[in-house]
Amino acid sequence: MAYYTVAHLLQDGSYDGSKGGPLGIRPEQMTTEVWDYVFGTVGFPSTTDIPRKQLERMRLEFRTWYPVDLRVSGKDLVPNHLTYFLYNHCAIWPQDK
Repeated sequence: MAYYTVAHLLQDGSYDGSKGGPLGIRPEQMTTEVWDYVFGTVGFPSTTDIPRKQLERMRLEFRTWYPVDLRVSGKDLVPNHLTYFLYNHCAIWPQDK
């Protein structure tokens, strides 16, 4: 779910990434350090060649939509999708409630 907050900036509606996105960021540029910065767990990565302005735009987009304050779904999805959602978020943001 966190990815979808910035997907439109990376893929521009193309599910396979073939079109690229409005920021012109290539898949291989999205390193772990870059994702950590976008998701707010570390400072600006020193090893990236992506301009700061572009990463700040992605980070702002992410912060606009997170934290999730409401999640509505069917009871049939609790044992799989929603549980997976919780585990992932606890792993990425262990300091958050």
